[in-house]
Amino acid sequence: MYKRATGVDSCGICKQESERGFYLLSMWICPSCERKMVELEVEDPTYAWYIERLRGSTMNSRMLSH
Repeated sequence: MYKRATGVDSCGICKQESERGFYLLSMWICPSCERKMVELEVEDPTYAWYIERLRGSTMNSRMLSH
């Protein structure tokens, strides 16, 4: 996990501001959402919601469309 040197950014999943997190392609992901996604089972009803959030990034949508 990386700490951003330039300050606080908004998580692309939950929209909460966080100093800590990482970029997944072009989307900032906070530690809380990272943990939820890692622990999430495909059968979980919120799985599709997370995938849609990840597609919210232009670069991510190109990568996830295949």
